[in-house]
Amino acid sequence: MAQLEATMAPRWPRWWLALAGAATASIRPERIPVLDLKRLNNPDQIEALGRACADPGFFHVINHGVPRDVIDAFEAATRAFFALPTDVKRRVKRTATNSRGFADDEFTKRTRDYKEMYDFGHKPHPELDDDAVENHVMDGWNQMPELAGFREAVETYYACCADVCEALLDAVALSLDIAPEAFRSLFEGGHTSYLRLNAYPATKNRHVQNDVDLDIERLSRNEEDDAETPLDELDGPRLGVNRHFDAGVLTLLYQDPAVSSLQVNVNAHNDDAPPHWIDVSPVENALTVNVGDMLQVLSNGKYRAPEHRVLASPPGVSRVSAPFFYNPAYDAEMRPLQTDAPRYSPFSWGYFRRRRFEGDFADEGKAEVQIADFLIP
Repeated sequence: MAQLEATMAPRWPRWWLALAGAATASIRPERIPVLDLKRLNNPDQIEALGRACADPGFFHVINHGVPRDVIDAFEAATRAFFALPTDVKRRVKRTATNSRGFADDEFTKRTRDYKEMYDFGHKPHPELDDDAVENHVMDGWNQMPELAGFREAVETYYACCADVCEALLDAVALSLDIAPEAFRSLFEGGHTSYLRLNAYPATKNRHVQNDVDLDIERLSRNEEDDAETPLDELDGPRLGVNRHFDAGVLTLLYQDPAVSSLQVNVNAHNDDAPPHWIDVSPVENALTVNVGDMLQVLSNGKYRAPEHRVLASPPGVSRVSAPFFYNPAYDAEMRPLQTDAPRYSPFSWGYFRRRRFEGDFADEGKAEVQIADFLIP
């Protein structure tokens, strides 16, 4: 891979190199800590976990327990799905009433994502068909493509991710001096987590609109984007996914080890400082974790959801990723745990999730609800 990167680097347009480096000149790789899941009963590791959740809100986890063959089978299934013809993938396309399935028209902050995706979620009654009424939940129901081995690979990896997140959340509770049962109770009756498969196609040189005077801010406001234009016909430099915060409790991310595209704004919670983006590069044999909005509420703001974005892939290089969004039961009450001075008023996760998806779908990425709406004056 090093040889490939050396070969490709001189051909990458300056807009991509500038975006990758303009705001990251002082990147320190150690800025994103690496934690060992097997040692998260160690006080030093618990303390390190708390620091990471507070700032920058990202960390990598090794010895996570997901078998290598499970990851390899899942990545192979992911690549096989996105290699299918577009009309075949669209047979399982998501709709306004079903958030699960394929999409190539996702918007973030009213900007078209330069990617394809597929969402898979919790199935309350695995013994029944995917589209059985009993398996229709608020987020919809699973739509499985006709692809050999796909279901088994995705379901197995999904279950492993849930196990990792449960263990991580127990450690998070300890870091907050909260009994793990306080968090576990929020997931009773079935968590509502979902797994997203992402494919970021290689960009093309003709996407370079202004190779000399790169306007990075323009990448955050492609106001003329529409949902119908094929990805490879979109004009101008752009982001894979625009800046955003994750809504759930934790996100567990598999990153393509060949390409570094994820970035976090370490100044997102500092109103007096300009954005400062640093790389969250993949670490060998690790999964990447970030705090979600719900954990920010549950911790009363002690742990903060990080603002992050994804760069589009450079010319000649495509990549995949897979975030697992660890979400509580729909009827779980989101409120600060164990505090006499709550900063957030209570609300249900189901209400927040419904409003968020309705806004995403109807308004092309304009979220209808944010946790700031529940701040107590």
